[in-house]
Amino acid sequence: MAVEEKERKVMVGGLVDTFYHTLDEKKRLTIPTSWRDAMGMDPGASDSRDYVYVFPNETEDCLDLVPVREMRSIIEDVGNADILENNPTATALAQIAQMLKVDSAGRIRIGEDLLEFAGIKSERGAEVTLIGSFNKAQIWSGRKRPKGRKLDVAAYRAALAKRKAARGAAKEGSAK
Repeated sequence: MAVEEKERKVMVGGLVDTFYHTLDEKKRLTIPTSWRDAMGMDPGASDSRDYVYVFPNETEDCLDLVPVREMRSIIEDVGNADILENNPTATALAQIAQMLKVDSAGRIRIGEDLLEFAGIKSERGAEVTLIGSFNKAQIWSGRKRPKGRKLDVAAYRAALAKRKAARGAAKEGSAK
């Protein structure tokens, strides 16, 4: 008998907004519902095989929360499957990353080493800030925005104008 799999809608780049959460009594973190939807998860399904990856951010003292589809892209960037065995970057990433099962309530349990790296207290009620970054998210210690990250609409508009100007210059250059 064939089992029909429910089609999932996945929003590309749907990890947006900022959320404030605390760890529960078992030191689990709840992934916001809208992010679970954006990642195409269905943790309520009895046969759910939904996972996320968590590892230290490259430049900040926070953790990256990465859905499976984005992790595939990261692995492709690190190197193709034929050379992963002898690739020191891939080995380093695999050594520190955690692949975490998302439970039926949308919670994950991040390991002690990663919590310590990000300065997140490994205790019930520890506060964390979840910040969307379109295809992945960041997990920060405390209930605050990271240093230097305030809502700055003027800077956002300036960056868009700069990008638009660069695109216009590129189009002019290719038309010549």
